[in-house]
Amino acid sequence: MIKINSKTKFPSIPWLLIFILLTALLIYTRFINLGWGLPYPMHPDERNMVNAVTQLSCQLPSITLNLPKSISEPWNIFNWVNISKFDIETCFNPHFFAYGQFPLYLGFIIISIYKLIFQLTSLPISFEEGAMSLRFISAIASILTAFYSLRIVTLIFKKENFERIILPLAFLIIIFSPYAIQFSHFGTTESLLMFFYILIIYQSILFSENLVTKLNYVFTTAFIMGISFATKVSSLIFATLPLMVLLMHKNKLPEKKLVTLTKSSTSLFLYRFFNKFADLFVFGMIAVLFFILFSPHNLISLNSFLGSISYEKEVALGSYIAFYTRQFVGSVPILFQTKNIFPYVLGWWQFIFFILGFLFLSWRNKNVNILRFAFLIYFLPNALMFAKWTRFMAPIFPLMTVVAVLFLANLYKILLNKKLNRLFINTVTIILMLIVITPGIAYLSIYQNPDVRFQASDWIYKNIPENSYILSETANVVDIPMGIPNMKYRVISFNFYDLDTDKNLQSELKNHLLNADYIFVPSRRIFANLKDNYPMLNQYYQDLSNGTLGFTKIAEFNSFPEIKLALPGILQKFSFKFNDEKAEETWTVFDHPVIRIYKKSSL
Repeated sequence: MIKINSKTKFPSIPWLLIFILLTALLIYTRFINLGWGLPYPMHPDERNMVNAVTQLSCQLPSITLNLPKSISEPWNIFNWVNISKFDIETCFNPHFFAYGQFPLYLGFIIISIYKLIFQLTSLPISFEEGAMSLRFISAIASILTAFYSLRIVTLIFKKENFERIILPLAFLIIIFSPYAIQFSHFGTTESLLMFFYILIIYQSILFSENLVTKLNYVFTTAFIMGISFATKVSSLIFATLPLMVLLMHKNKLPEKKLVTLTKSSTSLFLYRFFNKFADLFVFGMIAVLFFILFSPHNLISLNSFLGSISYEKEVALGSYIAFYTRQFVGSVPILFQTKNIFPYVLGWWQFIFFILGFLFLSWRNKNVNILRFAFLIYFLPNALMFAKWTRFMAPIFPLMTVVAVLFLANLYKILLNKKLNRLFINTVTIILMLIVITPGIAYLSIYQNPDVRFQASDWIYKNIPENSYILSETANVVDIPMGIPNMKYRVISFNFYDLDTDKNLQSELKNHLLNADYIFVPSRRIFANLKDNYPMLNQYYQDLSNGTLGFTKIAEFNSFPEIKLALPGILQKFSFKFNDEKAEETWTVFDHPVIRIYKKSSL
């Protein structure tokens, strides 16, 4: 898959060995503790998709034969065969249309193969099996995305003396991008969408270099577009890139036809117009065909599909503000993503190098311009939406990594041209690479350790007496404590979201505070999001933190990305954490929320 210019001498044994080791490292980062959090549904989108997978089934029509008992009976062949009615609307209907059926069916196929191998076909699909199948898909998609990202880097530098030290360093940056590690551990659509978009970009660069024919490009990108749309309908925007590439492509006409057509400007215009129209029409038809093939119930169950899409559109555009979108009220488009998303999913240095690459890489390089265009056509419309979840930006994360890597590679080439000392250049390059990959290395710690909710639950069972009255918060995917059902606590899951508008809740809160022995703040979802227009809510959390309510914080559990080193000498053990609690909430609350526990001071 990876082709390197012959000048690099990459295929020599030491460098091939390095590439194999890096591939093993890539697999490790994507698959480590893939079963984190199970059997609990830590991620709401994953939970919904898993539930859809577990209920997939199809009752195929049965055929029975009723042969005549004697020759004297009517010899009517239509009475011999009975075929039961086949209900296509219920056959493999996921009853869930926020996403397409492609990842659901793929997960179902993986589980079916697993059950067939281990002779478990008589057992129903469990939640754990559904989650692991979807996470397996995400991990594989993330691995493929890494390879194609690296391939794009080598394609763009194919005419350069691509120094061999750059390739493994580029691969390391791709491997240790925080977003790739996180999304490969979520059984959701993000890893698939990242893979599909980077694959479309890769095909577009091949086509721009005349490395594939137009027919090959149209069919391949249309196929990818079809299964992307069958994964999530919002990926329709991916089609903008291949459509623009096809429109801008100049067809080379045979010399005889060119001579004939150039005699009439009208004939030449009509020929090119219908040629472009044919390209776009064929692309659209192939994409629609595969969309229907891989997500058929979007058409079969059209009303359910349209109803779900209508709701999702209202939430995304802010026509309907749900409790889980209140964090976006008053948020500033583009600035929000720049401040709350990109620095965390990429790491600050990778984000900075992306910006520098976007601005200062050659504007005459058509392939770099394809990357710029691919970024803008996706980023701008999604950045302007009311809902600004991290996952809305996911498809362009690998693209941003590629641009950052290209900038570093170009910087390396510039330093070489300055005739500086090679050892100095290599040292600076390696240091920059280490800085870039540090957040990703740290992010691995989240999956190398037990989930923070398990850690907190274990502490609760050991330190909080049974029958304690605990005031907690609603709308968390999983409530704590978890794991020991015979431990008895009275946990109140209180609706703080509507505290300022519901007088009954205000009265209930006063009673709960009088009776509560402990208060749990299981994540940042409420206190960090609802800042404006919620004076009572903000006063509650302010009074809680400063002790005015009569409660003292006795424990805090976090699982921030962390690097631990055992060093000789005075330092001995070195630990550095990346506090990312201020990132857009979905970046932290699903796999590493911060849990705070308060105890009544009088106890």
